[in-house]
Amino acid sequence: MRAFLWVALWGACALSFCGCVLGPDADPTPQWKPIGNRKARVVLWGIVHNHAQGKFDALRKLTNDYEIVGWVDDSASKAMRMRDPNKKHYQGYPLLQPEDVLTRVKPDLIVVEVSNSELVDVSMKIAEAGYPMHMDKPLGVSPEAYRRMSDLCEAHGIPLQIGYMFRANEAINCAVKLAHDGVIGEVFAIDADLNHSYGYPKYPTYAAAYPGGTAYLLTCHAIEWAMPIFDDAMPRRTWSVIKPAPGDPAWAPTHTLTCIEWEKCLATFRVCSRGTQPCRHIRIDGTDGTIELEPVEDFRKVKHTTGLDERGLSRVNKLVVKLYLKKDKPPYHQGLNNIEFTAPDDRYAGQLAELARILRGEIPNPPGLYAHDIKVHKISLDACYNVK
Repeated sequence: MRAFLWVALWGACALSFCGCVLGPDADPTPQWKPIGNRKARVVLWGIVHNHAQGKFDALRKLTNDYEIVGWVDDSASKAMRMRDPNKKHYQGYPLLQPEDVLTRVKPDLIVVEVSNSELVDVSMKIAEAGYPMHMDKPLGVSPEAYRRMSDLCEAHGIPLQIGYMFRANEAINCAVKLAHDGVIGEVFAIDADLNHSYGYPKYPTYAAAYPGGTAYLLTCHAIEWAMPIFDDAMPRRTWSVIKPAPGDPAWAPTHTLTCIEWEKCLATFRVCSRGTQPCRHIRIDGTDGTIELEPVEDFRKVKHTTGLDERGLSRVNKLVVKLYLKKDKPPYHQGLNNIEFTAPDDRYAGQLAELARILRGEIPNPPGLYAHDIKVHKISLDACYNVK
């Protein structure tokens, strides 16, 4: 998953903790070690997040990688959510208390799916106890709070995987690599959307609970895959236009346009809550050609607890990266090149399968990802607070 970037970052950022002597006031968080060649014992901590059900189903599919040892019910939380979760979906697995997870169960991985507003606080508690995490997003309204948690994980080698849902998408990763490697020349424009049509009638109130509304809730996914095109260079400027979607109250931040300016590239990321989620698209323009991908996934295979039934609009079993070139760039030829990928049968399984390999020690936990995710979070918050 974007190995072309993470291998380079691994060489540049690898840390050594050999020879450290801890004093009486030392950090009590243990240094993480791989679990070896066995299944990882995993706990789902929280079911309120919109992606919780999908993550749980992905874990159930990955029977060679994970043993689900229980789940934590956070449905009594007063935090904002679009609707209450379905507890029946998790029956048949042990219901655990939070304190028992850290002191008695001691799993190999905790998948954190609490509400958006509680993600960082819960994850910090888990990080302090030394447990690897798959943590959903967004990553809170404070860059400092998330950075403290991330820095703690990095200092102790604790795997921290953020649930950016397109990170394991082969078609998107192909488009990013083509752009990064200069196949379309110098990239000067990126345009993408994360439109949807779920969560009503509560969605305007839900979006208004966060700075930037839909920009906060969704634009981070596009920022996350766009950054590696520029070797994670921070942009010069980031700002957003925030409006109500058609039919929503005037105060609703449900229609957002985020603009991100690199030295020679202007990216625009749109989110409208009255849109068509199965038709999300990506376009990347360069001086030698253009890359297009639409749709970005087969929505029939996406589990979303608040989604409308849009299966009739999901019309693909394969994803096609369309590469238009002004001249031959072997192995690609001038004109249209179609690069096809089988649509994955699960949006989240690929990322969780990679994490299982990290937990077993088969592949390194790349420290470059810590810095990458901090940058993505910083830019995402800039998009929410710098409003035109």
